[in-house]
Amino acid sequence: MAQQPPELAVLPERNDAAEDAFVTAWLASDDLDLLEQVITDAMDARRPRLAARLVQLLPDHVEIEPGSPLERASRAASMLVVDSRNVELFNALDEAWREVRRKRMRRMMTRQRLVGTNKQYTVPRVGRRPRKR
Repeated sequence: MAQQPPELAVLPERNDAAEDAFVTAWLASDDLDLLEQVITDAMDARRPRLAARLVQLLPDHVEIEPGSPLERASRAASMLVVDSRNVELFNALDEAWREVRRKRMRRMMTRQRLVGTNKQYTVPRVGRRPRKR
């Protein structure tokens, strides 16, 4: 393995241009041990987006231990990496989020309207079984 430049071992600044250049520089690298260390450093620095981009550069034969920073980064990659050009997927995600917010707000507003009365709150809770009082 060739000696890697020292700038590959240091995390870039927190902006898109620096992170893009950093990930592009790692495309030509073949030092897996240093890449795993950089991914761990990115997770420790609370930069899951950068770690998610870097973990995708690992080859398929690398075994990721459960509970390790590499596994957390791969889970972050599965959540964060969405193709922004896919408008239908983005709109479906946005609409689902709006529907959850609507149900939650409707439930809160109904609960607040019943505060001055002596009535029991009977609107079912979203995502959970009804609460027994």
